[in-house]
Amino acid sequence: MLNKLLFHRFPNLKSLLTRVQYEFISALNLKRDVLFMNFGYTDHHEGREPIRLDVDDELHRYPLQLYHHVARHADWTNANALEVSSGRGGGASYIMRRFKPRSYVGVDFSTRAIEFCRSHHKIEGLSFEHGNAEDLKFPDETFDIVLNVEASLYYPNLDKFLGHVKRVLKPGGYFLYTDLRYEEKVDEWHKQLKDIGLKLIKEEDITDNVLAALEMDRARRIHLVDTYIPAILREQFYHFAGLKANTPGGNLHLEHRRYWVFVMQKA
Repeated sequence: MLNKLLFHRFPNLKSLLTRVQYEFISALNLKRDVLFMNFGYTDHHEGREPIRLDVDDELHRYPLQLYHHVARHADWTNANALEVSSGRGGGASYIMRRFKPRSYVGVDFSTRAIEFCRSHHKIEGLSFEHGNAEDLKFPDETFDIVLNVEASLYYPNLDKFLGHVKRVLKPGGYFLYTDLRYEEKVDEWHKQLKDIGLKLIKEEDITDNVLAALEMDRARRIHLVDTYIPAILREQFYHFAGLKANTPGGNLHLEHRRYWVFVMQKA
């Protein structure tokens, strides 16, 4: 209930608290145990074959699969790509290796996250820059693809972000976007996306896929919180990891939120 109140009534405060929490995680000595910070995706329970992964990627299968599911909706050949809120860079590294765009820039507001990415993800064509999702400093029509994964729910002003997405995309460029919203806010959210003026290619409710991934990834998430987070803070971080607050063995949850994927194109 408190989280919903913060999201609905005090978005700037919620953004600040989330930033503090995120910076705390970035300051921990997580090494390569945490390269992704999303809830994950799977369609294994629907009888589909899992994607093949390198041995080093297998640990991060479920959050990595969310990136794969979103990224596969565009042609990355010779693309110049931008990820806004690239976090600890696991998605950027995977897309560079799997989809092979010409270049990929990850932007994040955390200087610690950018420092980590620069030291741990050294791939030709991949770079990381400090920046603000609501004030992107790139010229107009710079990118063929803009990607945003489970981050915009924390932006105080979504319209500013969406305006920059449209501005920096080249004509014909793709906006690949996935996130979640409280059920009563979904229609408003869809309207905001419609009003941006991009062509909607695909929209998909993947809530069940995300919940299934959280279930399959439960043990790893509990282990990470118990290993790295002081006991006094664990209740909040169980929640942050998609586990029921204070009861990691309890029901997984999205707090009555729905998770969607959108594929949009600039005319």
